[in-house]
Amino acid sequence: MMNIDDLQELAANRRSIRGYDKTRDIPDEMVRKILDCARWAPSGGNGQPWEFIVIRDEKTRYEIADLFLKQQEHKKEMELAVRGDAKMTGDGFRHAPVHLIVLGDPRVKETYPVRTMLDKADSHFYTGLASATLLIHLAATSLGLASQYVSDASSPYMETMLKVLLGVPEPLKVYHLIPLGYASKPIPARPRRELDEMTHYERYDMAKYRDDREFQKFVMTASRRGYYGKRTWVEDDTNQPTDPKEAP
Repeated sequence: MMNIDDLQELAANRRSIRGYDKTRDIPDEMVRKILDCARWAPSGGNGQPWEFIVIRDEKTRYEIADLFLKQQEHKKEMELAVRGDAKMTGDGFRHAPVHLIVLGDPRVKETYPVRTMLDKADSHFYTGLASATLLIHLAATSLGLASQYVSDASSPYMETMLKVLLGVPEPLKVYHLIPLGYASKPIPARPRRELDEMTHYERYDMAKYRDDREFQKFVMTASRRGYYGKRTWVEDDTNQPTDPKEAP
């Protein structure tokens, strides 16, 4: 049985990889082991909402990447209109030798207790799919493989086109696309908040509460919008965070 230190190291070493080594394939047995881990994920009512499509065909993988790029057009337009800045994810995952499509069958909601089904069926459904997806990423990492979350696969346009392309029947839903392969280069860890900052004992510790200014600074430095720690900030005369690119 894996000990907690091994699990912690595995979680810390997982990365979302966007560049893949085009010269290296992965064997079917690795893919089967990864999916065998995923099927043991917890799910509401033991409904096991997941199904998986394994795609190796290069033409199909490239079509999927092209759909992703088309999906990104509107996404970029919206970012520019609302925020005036758009740093979009590329399509390097087209070179991953395997694409996994995680599907969800919403009919499993019938496995929940009646009250649960009425109150929070969607929450339980997506939590189960998220649990299986996380196990895929961790299992891939344990085998020395790279993976990536491509959540755009579930957006209306891309989901519709994927279902037609791959023959996915109703009422199944596309949840995520996960490329699998070997990373073309190592990627450093993204910023993580310190454990003590987010842990409370017995009740919420208001000394750790982030006010709006502190939270906005976090968003615009450590998160995707802050380019994962690559942007820096200065305080202006009003003691508000200011993006250096916009400072006089």
